[in-house]
Amino acid sequence: MDTRALLRLGSVAGFLCGAAIAAAGATELIADGKTPLTQVLNGASVPFGIGLLVALYTLLHQRLGRFGALAFAVQFLGFGYFAGVAFTKNFVLVYLDKPVVDELLTSPAKSAFLVTAFLALTGTLLFGSALLRSRAVPAAATILYTTGLSVLCLTFLLPATLVRAGHITAGVGMVWLAWSVWSSVTARQPATAPAV
Repeated sequence: MDTRALLRLGSVAGFLCGAAIAAAGATELIADGKTPLTQVLNGASVPFGIGLLVALYTLLHQRLGRFGALAFAVQFLGFGYFAGVAFTKNFVLVYLDKPVVDELLTSPAKSAFLVTAFLALTGTLLFGSALLRSRAVPAAATILYTTGLSVLCLTFLLPATLVRAGHITAGVGMVWLAWSVWSSVTARQPATAPAV
């Protein structure tokens, strides 16, 4: 797979993740709660965000420098663990009785969730800072991405309405960044040789 194909794939992944989580957030705001559709959108879409992260770093690694490389590594790990938490929350925890969930959160699982939240939040803030410093993508898109994902990293600690707004904010930022990557690939497309 050449670099352009990887960047296109990462862009598509970003479009899918961003659109899914934004739609889920908006739907939950309107419905005032989770629905089977939003559980699927939130639980299944997060890994696609990793594809966008990889595409952004592949495209911008020279401009991001060493700080960007460190930020990418931390967010990559945080995103991976957070995808597991999102899957568990939307496909497992919602089907357990509240006493069972409360008991689970007194076990080492609580520490695992908190460490994941801290790692994901740290990676998001670092990578968002690296993107802003590079000035290689729209600052507003980066701010939406960073702010929204930061809220989602703290999903267990924040009110549901704020978390749903975070889904919309992060989703819009992801779609915008995915479009930036896609546009960059299109702009770099070599011209087709004229027919002889």
